[in-house]
Order: sequence, then C-alpha cells, then structure tokens
Amino acid sequence: MAFSLDPDKPFDAAFRKVAVSQLEDAIKALRKQPRGLDEAVHDARKKFKRVRGLLRLIRPAAKDFSRAENARIRDMAADLSGGRDATALIECAAYLRGLADDGGRDMALSRLETTLRERRDSAAVSDAALRKKAKEAIHTCRDAIAAIEEAAFHADRSAAAKCIGKAWKKQLANAQVALMTVQADGADGDFHELRKKSQTYWMFCALLSPAWPSALKAKRNDAKALADLLGHEHDLSMLLQLLDSPDAPGLDSETLATCRDAALETRAQLRRRAIKSARKTFGDEPDVEARIIRTLWKKRAHAHHGE
Repeated sequence: MAFSLDPDKPFDAAFRKVAVSQLEDAIKALRKQPRGLDEAVHDARKKFKRVRGLLRLIRPAAKDFSRAENARIRDMAADLSGGRDATALIECAAYLRGLADDGGRDMALSRLETTLRERRDSAAVSDAALRKKAKEAIHTCRDAIAAIEEAAFHADRSAAAKCIGKAWKKQLANAQVALMTVQADGADGDFHELRKKSQTYWMFCALLSPAWPSALKAKRNDAKALADLLGHEHDLSMLLQLLDSPDAPGLDSETLATCRDAALETRAQLRRRAIKSARKTFGDEPDVEARIIRTLWKKRAHAHHGE
C-alpha cells in the first residue's frame, strides 16, 4: 500500500489504515525473512520509522496516544538494532573503497572491511537470540496494531487540516533549527539530528502527497536524498568514533591512519553537500508552507465530500 493518507477517509481512519499496513508489513518481513534474518530486521526497522513519522504528524490531534505509541515502537526498534550497526560499519568501509583513488588507500580499507566483518561475526548476537527478539517484536507490533485500531480522534476535516498544518510548521521549524546548529557548530550529533528531521520531513511529504502531488513529490525526493546523504555521513561518524576508540580494530597504525584520512575527507565532502541541500530543502518559511499544506488538504478533503 502507498505510504500516503487518503483524503476520502476521516483523519483517524486514514491514519489507522496506513499505520496498520506498515506494522503488518514489518510482521511479514520478520516472519518470512525472504533475504535472511538481518535483512528482515533492517526492513522491519524501516517500517517502524515510517510509523513513528506518521505518529508525529497526528500528534497535535492525539498527543498522549502519539507519545505512548512512539515510545513503544522506538524501544522495539532499538532492541533489534545491534547487528545492524555492525553491518553498517562494514558497508561504510566498502563505500569508502568504492571512492578510493589509489591502491594504498584501497588496500587499507580492504583490510579494515575484512577486520570489521570478522569482528561482527565473532561478536554478533547469535541467530537464536536475534530470532527471539524478532518474535518479541512481532508480539509488540500486534499490541501496537490493537492500540492503533482502538484510536479515535474525531477531527472533522477542518480540524484535521489544522492538525496537519501545526505538525508541518513545527517539523519545518525544527529542521531549520537543526540546519542552523549544523552550520554554527557541526558536531556529529548535530548532523544526526538534521538527518532525523530530514527523514520525518520526507515522510510528511509522502503522507500528504494527495493534497499537492507534483510539489510534494519533488520535496519528498529532495528530503529523501538529503536523509540518505546524511545516513552515509552518520555511518562515517560512527566509523571514525570506532577508529579513535580503545576498541579500534587490531590493524597497524599506518593502515588505521589511512582509513581515518579517507573517512574524514569523505565525511567533510558529504557535510558540505548536505548543508547546501538542506538550505534548499528547508528554505521556505514554516508559517507559509504550513498554511499552504493546511489549505490544500482541507480543499482536497472537501472536494471529495462535495463541500
């Protein structure tokens, strides 16, 4: 099912349909595991992020419910995260190898990739433990679905449009604050915060796309590309933290220094690109953009109901 709200439906019913479908997809991934357990967990966690984005959108209409369900799904995703973080570091080393322009750097990164793979395989949560966590997550998803199916926040179309406008304004304003912080300070955590804001913004664009299909598709694509760029940046920051920690891979100092230089160079490039992209993506006034979205959603919903 498309990740968008149906303006034909009452707001709470449209929310329930999308949220339940995402959680059912997560259950299916965790049960069937078509590409193995690790990939199933990765797919499920992507669905959980989408549900959390949706919960942020409806928060002005259902504050306590939204907060409680967001916490439930956040904790479930965190419980499943261990193996994925180790895999992300391996993928990050492979990504840097793809950018390497000399043999010495490629060889150093190849050694790093091999060492990270060995570390993951020796320290990995055992399959049995991860399967147990996946089973627990399926039960948690079912509990979340039951709570969502009970949820009713009887917003008429005007109230729904107002809720959407309020959530949008807050999200865009928060994204702009995150961008300003990144430009002023640029600490690792600040870039990660900008990534989270970009992820939520592209989800809002997708969810509300029926109101303004062409513009919101373009905005969604820009925000998604920014979030993906910042995903690479975050993985590089995690890799650099590991390389500088007492727990660094057991490689000679020259190899570690070569890998660190490659990661620092690439991260600096990605950060410059991300700031430029974020200025464009989050360049409009939150008040103005929220008012447009609110008006268009209200019009679209009214048109469907002959009002």
